[in-house]
Amino acid sequence: MKRSYALAASVLVLLSGTAVAANAANAAGTPRGGPATAPARHHLSAAAAWCAQQGGTAETRVPYYTGTGNKITPLGGEREMCLFTAGDGSKIMIGADTLAADKPTLAALAYVRKPSGPSSPGNPSIAYCQGINGTAMFGNRPTDGGGWGPRNETDPSKATSACMFADGSVIDAWGLKYHQGGVIRGADLTKKFRATIPGA
Repeated sequence: MKRSYALAASVLVLLSGTAVAANAANAAGTPRGGPATAPARHHLSAAAAWCAQQGGTAETRVPYYTGTGNKITPLGGEREMCLFTAGDGSKIMIGADTLAADKPTLAALAYVRKPSGPSSPGNPSIAYCQGINGTAMFGNRPTDGGGWGPRNETDPSKATSACMFADGSVIDAWGLKYHQGGVIRGADLTKKFRATIPGA
């Protein structure tokens, strides 16, 4: 009789423990008999968050080779860019990590210091970029053009030409050239860099 009583007591203890565990799971947000709660939503990267704080829009862009005519060929890789659009419709694009870098980058220095560059009968933005030791070319021929555009882009004109420097920093080639000439496109980035950019 005592043995039966002890066995019954043990069963009650086990059942009580199971109920406590189930209640704890329900309190944690998992429905009884249902799926686990969904994972937390993806948050903006630190660079994208800085871009947004400065009034820009972060967008993932991929490189395209455009060549001549309407040819557009997607290339490998992608980059998080920060885009600014002015009331007049003009735009400027810059690498989100370039804008949010905590130290000066070559692209930021070029934008703020506005170094003089060569003139060229060809594309002045590409010539200026090359003249200050950047590159916006996608090949060694004048027709080897390209730029950065949204995924699955089919319009070559939507691929933005960008000037990339040896440290990996990148900025809109036309925006850089226009700023060197005293014209603001999209937004004046001078005070939007996280880092303090020294003047010339």
